[in-house]
Amino acid sequence: MNATREAAAGATVATMTVVVFFDEAAIGALARDRIRTLVSKHPARVIVLDATQEPSRERVDPADWNELGVKDGAAESLRASVDALRLPGAPIVLCWIAPGIARDQRFAALSASAETVVCNSSLIDGGRSALREVVECVSLHPQMALADIAYLRLAPWQESVAIFFDGKDAPALRDLQCVEIACGSEPEALYLLGWLASRLRWTPHAPGTMLDESGKRVAFAIRREGEPRRIVRIALSSSHSTFVAQADAQAQTILLSVSGSSVRPARYRPIENPGIAALVERAIFWGRNDRIFAGALAAAGAILAEC
Repeated sequence: MNATREAAAGATVATMTVVVFFDEAAIGALARDRIRTLVSKHPARVIVLDATQEPSRERVDPADWNELGVKDGAAESLRASVDALRLPGAPIVLCWIAPGIARDQRFAALSASAETVVCNSSLIDGGRSALREVVECVSLHPQMALADIAYLRLAPWQESVAIFFDGKDAPALRDLQCVEIACGSEPEALYLLGWLASRLRWTPHAPGTMLDESGKRVAFAIRREGEPRRIVRIALSSSHSTFVAQADAQAQTILLSVSGSSVRPARYRPIENPGIAALVERAIFWGRNDRIFAGALAAAGAILAEC
């Protein structure tokens, strides 16, 4: 512990403390790699809390990289370790990459002093359980600044949907009757659907159905297809036209097509995949105050409650 205190008191150029918690070795390997990329651009004191390793495993690094084995560690013990190692006066960013974000006492203890919490729901579970936990977590901690990497991946698809309705087809937004989303994991699809619902003021009515502002039914379907954590296709159908955004086989471009009464020439949009490290950076520096994300999450939670 003396070494721990000396490292915490040492000189540093770091501007924040990044705390990373995980309980699976494979996720830990990914997390270390991504966080190293992040801190190569934004110097930070890193505290890795490895719940796969016994507490006897401790490495305190003068270069601001610290690893602690916290298997079966108590919540207050983890918080005390972070308090001892953190950079005084600098904000704490908690990257929680494990199940239990809603009810885990270790999360509650660590997040209490965090300025920003970053999670990755679809990495934890490609189904719905991890996203349900995120929804519950926000309801239990409404003041928490939280960002989910699963949501931040959606920017190319949100932009593609916006392009469909930025001109003469804008009225079709109020005439949509069906939304179909194909994705390799469900959190991204639910976030995309929740984003649409929150922007258009749709409310869940029954499994597979929402109501628009006028009370008209809008059907929706989510299909598992393709690589995990990647949207494959979104189709939006009105009474007169169908708008489809489809990723190519290499997931490098999105083909935008419109059929029906509003036929348009095919257009292509690049899929810019910035990588996890860049998404974590985005979550830290601007994702935490994203009201559109908050609306999408709330809508996704309401949809989950009806499923």
